[in-house]
Amino acid sequence: MHKLEQEMVARVSPSAVWRVLEQFGDVCQWAPGMHSSSLSGEQASGVGTRRAMRHRWGFRIEEEVTRWTDGQGMSFVLLKAPFPMQNVHETWDIEALNGTTRIVTTVTYEMGVGVFGALLDQLFVRSIVEREMRRGLQALIAFAGEDASPAKPDYYPGIPGDQPINHFNTRED
Repeated sequence: MHKLEQEMVARVSPSAVWRVLEQFGDVCQWAPGMHSSSLSGEQASGVGTRRAMRHRWGFRIEEEVTRWTDGQGMSFVLLKAPFPMQNVHETWDIEALNGTTRIVTTVTYEMGVGVFGALLDQLFVRSIVEREMRRGLQALIAFAGEDASPAKPDYYPGIPGDQPINHFNTRED
């Protein structure tokens, strides 16, 4: 199992971020690479909500919400993921942080087709997923508010002395 995590701190309210995320079927309005998206079924929010998306590269993705915490975040499983990825789960969490908002996205996945899948992961998949996670964070923040911007790009608010770090934190398990 691979686990990738990206986070960003931005000058945007948690409620503005949640207003975007909770529109689960409208992800194509802000997510880079998504050509179209819509809800699948009658349910519009909460655990069990489903959506279908078409990526600009042509493949279809289907997702179902597995955790929904109003105003704080959600998790979902990809019912139909790009081959050869398998068992893909994604989480988006938001929290208020010293007048800013911390947004964390996590993707866990496995690769099919044995050694070939492991090679594809090392050569392409991991870097593509990380890039799309970063782009997704940036696009979410931009869509959430006109005045939204990364908070102090070279510094992390709230750490004594404002010790410099990159505003994108990447963790990999």
